[in-house]
Amino acid sequence: MNKPVYPFREIGIGHYPMGNSPVTPEDSKRLPSMMNLNHAAPSSKLVYVHIPFCDSICPFCPYPKAFNEQTARQEYLTALFRELEMYGSAPQIRNCSVEALYIGGGTPSVLDEEEIMALFEQLQATLPMHNIEEITFEGNPASFTAAKLKLLFALGVNRISLGVQTFNDELGRRLGLLQTSEDSLRTIQQSREAGISNVSLDLMYNLPGQSMEEWLEDLEKVVELGIGHVTLFPLKIIPGFGLAKRIASGELPACGDLALEQQMYYEACRYLESQGYAVESTYDFVQPGGHHIYSRKHFDDHLDLLSVGLGAFGEVGGYAYQNVKLLPEYVKKITSGELPVSLGYQVTPEDLPNQFLAMGLRRTAIDRQLFRRKFGTFPEEHFPELFDKFVKAGLVEIREETIALTRFEGLFWGNNVCKEFCEEHIKIAFPK
Repeated sequence: MNKPVYPFREIGIGHYPMGNSPVTPEDSKRLPSMMNLNHAAPSSKLVYVHIPFCDSICPFCPYPKAFNEQTARQEYLTALFRELEMYGSAPQIRNCSVEALYIGGGTPSVLDEEEIMALFEQLQATLPMHNIEEITFEGNPASFTAAKLKLLFALGVNRISLGVQTFNDELGRRLGLLQTSEDSLRTIQQSREAGISNVSLDLMYNLPGQSMEEWLEDLEKVVELGIGHVTLFPLKIIPGFGLAKRIASGELPACGDLALEQQMYYEACRYLESQGYAVESTYDFVQPGGHHIYSRKHFDDHLDLLSVGLGAFGEVGGYAYQNVKLLPEYVKKITSGELPVSLGYQVTPEDLPNQFLAMGLRRTAIDRQLFRRKFGTFPEEHFPELFDKFVKAGLVEIREETIALTRFEGLFWGNNVCKEFCEEHIKIAFPK
């Protein structure tokens, strides 16, 4: 491998801009007006619902989470339903059309059937979901059951996202995973038997001691199972987390270096493309019919994202925000009648070119002509120094209609490219 373009790979941008300023008590009272919730003009929206509970806390996971306990689940769901009611009573939300819904976590599949039913009843009661195209329900193969999957299908779920991570049980034990390969295979089969044919898998690579052969075996299993959508994440070792401590102590073998991680990514791209998969984003590979509607409408169309639940981030009415990350604080704010927002940012017209590129290039390419129609110049004219740098480094290719990340160097460093379009004062809000 040549000298790396960047010292490390960034985590992908989930949204831009992000809330980056603490919300004061006075701001909290003004949130409905800052989000323009009283504006009744029809609009299209995406909805994200965060369920933070997990049966086991993975020693590598950076997302807002809480240990699964029934009393805590009930307290949380009561608060979550109240947050939905706060938004659902606002004219802007009443007059919108929800086009896609993602229920993520955490581990939403730890909810029991009664709780799942109650969640969907609340969503139907508070949000306009009559035109919805896609409902994704995320979970762990160890906590899905055939009965839950049949219920989800009956409630309108048409896409399941499974955090498989690996089909190799020895590597799974090193990661501290609950699920086994048997659990994963069972849940994929049960999802299809329940009527949910669109099954997406998350896989992780460059795991402690993982060989290239083991990585390719995981990819071959994805193809063998006919999975329409697979998301590939490099394992991030977070200082202070359990996995980092076990590696540092010598209890677990180390992960490969950046050169091995890059080789693993390149081999995955080559193999999956040879099997009919298309690169959909810096993380995602799809077969025909496996496209993720929620992602397309979020990263390409920049629809408003109404996000609810612990640590959820979104943007409504030109206001980007993130909810509080601690469960007691979340419940306390809701109980006091406040929206549980901890960080906010009023989006300006000057942010929109950055948003177009920071989010759009995660999907591997942007429409160069559309950018010009929106903002009056071509992207490379708007950001000449950045694009000169990217072209010289072989990370992007400027074409007549599009600007695309190169294969495979640009794709590998794509999240770094995207983050360079973020204003410095907003970068601090992103996970490291």
